[in-house]
Amino acid sequence: MEENVADDNIQVTFDSTDRESWLREIDYAYCQFSKSKKMRVSLDFSTTVLRDSLEPFHLVTIACLIQHFYQLGKMVSILTSNKEVCDFIYEELKYYQYWSGGKNHVEAKTSQNVLNLWRIVENEKDLYAHRVEDYLRNTYFKNKDLSAIFVCLVEAYYNVFDHAKAEGNAFSFIQYDQQTGLLHVAVSDFGIGIAKAVRDFDSTIVTDKDAIFKALQNNFTTRSTKRNRGFGLDNILSPTEEARIFSHHGLVYKKGGVFYGYETDFSYPGTLIYFEIDLSNMEEEQLIEEFSF
Repeated sequence: MEENVADDNIQVTFDSTDRESWLREIDYAYCQFSKSKKMRVSLDFSTTVLRDSLEPFHLVTIACLIQHFYQLGKMVSILTSNKEVCDFIYEELKYYQYWSGGKNHVEAKTSQNVLNLWRIVENEKDLYAHRVEDYLRNTYFKNKDLSAIFVCLVEAYYNVFDHAKAEGNAFSFIQYDQQTGLLHVAVSDFGIGIAKAVRDFDSTIVTDKDAIFKALQNNFTTRSTKRNRGFGLDNILSPTEEARIFSHHGLVYKKGGVFYGYETDFSYPGTLIYFEIDLSNMEEEQLIEEFSF
């Protein structure tokens, strides 16, 4: 893991898709270069980074980093050292359209299993969750009950607006793996973070890990906005097979219905929620018959 600062620009190099290494790189770039007077940022990917190893986890966090530098007025570009990865992000996923084109969502060029990057905006939270539900039903799961997917997604998006104060730096990325039947969902923001929001609300909570656990309590809310639904993060993670919530130095991991908490020696700038939902055994949708009198 290495960052090089050239005379005329900042260069951030990702050399591994290992999740911890990737997040350390995000944290390093965020902390070290945010106050730099250099106005050009180049993102580079070593040849050890394979296109097929990039998950929603990686793609949503890199979007937040790009947006962060963009909001600081810096020009961001992707180097072609790893042409396959560069083409994937630039041409296939069309990331350039989110910044140069001002788009909130564009369809991936050819990857039908990728529900491409979406910038989470206030008036489209429910709309996009419905679009995901409808796409999965029409493409893979006709007559299946996918209502839990909608609830899970829309609550994740509401959480961004009710707690994050992300100021436009919030994204989601969704990918369906037909072979495993798993839906991979990543939601990230560079706002104040769930951990800080909870600790500001309850000063008796000392660690970021404990703050996340508090946020996972049933119906917990910081009452941060009038529209806060108050369902808490538990409503997001209830249908998940595996999930991670990372905010500042706190990491909570769910596996097999059991939650584990950790304090890390590096920090995530806001909040990252990454989870998997098994869609292979979805129940049939219950149809309500119409009667006329």
